[in-house]
Amino acid sequence: MPIDFLTPAERDRLNRFPEPIPAEDLRVFFTLSERDREEVRKQRGAHNQLGFALQLCALRYLGFAPDDLGATPWPAVTLIAQQLGLLPEVLSAYGSRIQTRTTHLLQVQAYVGFHPALPLDFAALTAWLVERALEHDKPTLLTNGVSLW
Repeated sequence: MPIDFLTPAERDRLNRFPEPIPAEDLRVFFTLSERDREEVRKQRGAHNQLGFALQLCALRYLGFAPDDLGATPWPAVTLIAQQLGLLPEVLSAYGSRIQTRTTHLLQVQAYVGFHPALPLDFAALTAWLVERALEHDKPTLLTNGVSLW
């Protein structure tokens, strides 16, 4: 029987952007390369371009894209919008169609080289997590941002 070791508040915190995003993280993870901007510009409409770019940056920063991009900290939204020459307010029109967000996420994943995990990937991850877990008494250290590697 699985044991929930995270509280609902901890799960919620892990499913969204931190507030605030540190300035160095903004610079590193939310600066778009020219190649990134070319990929973003393939999307139709300012709101789709900004939403696509946010998913791209979220995937690089968090390893996933939160469902509610509208809850993205404003400094990240404005930084990306400035790089694209867009108004940050256009984000409010993004994702009215769930299919658009899903399609964009699949495109972003392909663009950054993500692929479905294979059985060997799961085995390697399991071994790595077991090693880290055995180094500590508290399993939450694997999820609370403590650098273990």
